[in-house]
Amino acid sequence: MIFYHWLRFIAKFFQIIALRVAVYILFIAPITGFSQQMVGRHTGNYAGLYRATFNPSAIVGTRYRYQINLMSFNATVNNRYFKYFRSDALFHPFRNPYAVNDMYGKSKLTGTLTEIPSVNVLSELRMPSGFLAFGRKQQFAVGVQTRLRGFVQGTGVPPIVSEVYTKRLDFGDVKASSGSFKDFTVGQQTFFETALVVAAMPLHLEGFIKLKVGGSVKWLSAGRNVFLKINSANYNVRALNAEESLMDWSNVNYEYGYTQPVEPFGLGALFSGNYGSGMAYDLGATVELGQIRHHEPYRSNYIVRLGVALTDAGRISYPSGGGKIYRGTLAKTTFDQEKIIAMGDNSVKALETIFPKTNAKPYDLTTTLPQTLNLDADVQFARSFFINASYLKNQATGVLPSYIQQPDALIITPRFEDEDAEFTIPISWVAGNSSPTVGFSLRLGPAFIGFSNFSGLLNMHAPRATMVYFGINLWKLNQK
Repeated sequence: MIFYHWLRFIAKFFQIIALRVAVYILFIAPITGFSQQMVGRHTGNYAGLYRATFNPSAIVGTRYRYQINLMSFNATVNNRYFKYFRSDALFHPFRNPYAVNDMYGKSKLTGTLTEIPSVNVLSELRMPSGFLAFGRKQQFAVGVQTRLRGFVQGTGVPPIVSEVYTKRLDFGDVKASSGSFKDFTVGQQTFFETALVVAAMPLHLEGFIKLKVGGSVKWLSAGRNVFLKINSANYNVRALNAEESLMDWSNVNYEYGYTQPVEPFGLGALFSGNYGSGMAYDLGATVELGQIRHHEPYRSNYIVRLGVALTDAGRISYPSGGGKIYRGTLAKTTFDQEKIIAMGDNSVKALETIFPKTNAKPYDLTTTLPQTLNLDADVQFARSFFINASYLKNQATGVLPSYIQQPDALIITPRFEDEDAEFTIPISWVAGNSSPTVGFSLRLGPAFIGFSNFSGLLNMHAPRATMVYFGINLWKLNQK
C-alpha cells in the first residue's frame, strides 16, 4: 500500500511538471558532450532513446519492442534554484532568443557546469519521440527523436564579471575594486533537432558475443545566436550608496554579433530554415561479451559491454542579410543593475545601445556542433548490478562563437537495474573543475528523475551547478 501511494505521488509530480512544460511550449516558448547526456540515465540497458544520444546503437537488441518518450527535460541549475524557484528559469537558454521580458533573474539560477573562467549552461527539451524494434531478438530498430537544445557558453570570464552577475549590483555585496581583463567571450546558441535513428545487430552468438551498430542523421533548424567578445578592457567597481554599486568599463576593444534581431516565433519555425539550418550525424557501435550462468531470462546478460560513438558531427549555417557583426572601441561605459537586466531582456537591443555599431558587416559565421567522442565500458558484477565507466572527449577544436564545445568528462556509475526500477550513482570528473561531483538517478515505472551533481546542491563543494533531468516514457517489452 505504501509503495502504491509513492507511485501515485511520483505520477502526480511528473503530471504537474509535464503540464508546466506544455503550457510554456504552447503559450510562452513555441519555437531549446557531457552536457547533453542524462548522466547516470545514459548508461542503462533500459535507457533506449535516452542512451541513443550517447550511442545510437543502443536502441537495437534490447527487451523493448517499442519505446516512446512523451516528454523529458534536461538543464543546468544551481542550489539557489531550490531556494528561489522561478517558474521559467530552466527554459532560459532557448527562451532568451525570443523573449522581451526579464530573463536575467531567471538565468542567474541556471548555474554552470564548469568553474570560472569557463561558463557552460544548457537546457534541452526532448519532445515526443520513439523507436520500433523488429525481429525475434530485436535485430533491427528504427526511430525518430526530436529535441530543442540551447547553450550559453563563455571563455575567459573575468572574476569580477562572475561576481557582479551572481551577487548583483543592488544588494551591497560587491566590493570596490579595479583592474583589467582580456579575451572574454560569451555566446548563446539555440537549435531544434529532428533525428532519424537506425540500428542493427549483425552478429549474435548467444552467450559469446553480440555486435550492434547504429547511426543518426539529424536535420537542424536554428534560433537566434548572439555573442559578445571583449578583446581588452579596464574596469572599476565603485559604491553609489550603501546598497548600490556601479561598474565602469573603459578603453574597451569589443566585437559582437547576432544572426537576426528578436522576432516573434511560431511552432512552424522549428522545421524552418529561415533562422538557420544544417545537418549532423552520429555513429556508434556496441559489443557485448560473455554471460552469467543461471541469469534471469530475458534480462540483459553479459559480462562486459563496450561502446564507442561519435556524436554531433555537423554544423549550422545562417541566411545572409539578417545578422550583423560590429567591431570597435569604446572610451567608457557604465553598468548598473538595470543595465545588466536589460542585457538579459533583449541582448541584441542592449548590445546595440551600449556598444557603437561601427565597422558593420553581415553575420558570416557558422556554428559547429559540440562534436564528442563517447567511450564506455559496462561490467556486470552480479545479476542486475553493473558498474559503468564513460569517457567523453571533446572533438571541436575551434573557439566561440563558431564552435560549441563541451568539457571532457570521466564518469564512473554504479547501477542497479531491472525492468521496472533503476538506481544509479554517477561520479563525474569534469575538465575545468577542481573536484569530482556525485549525483544520482532514479527510474520507477514510466517516470525518472536525476541529478549529475547532487553533492553540489547540498553545498558540499564547488561547483554548485548540476544537470537535473526528468521525463516520462511508455514502452512494450518483448515477452518471447
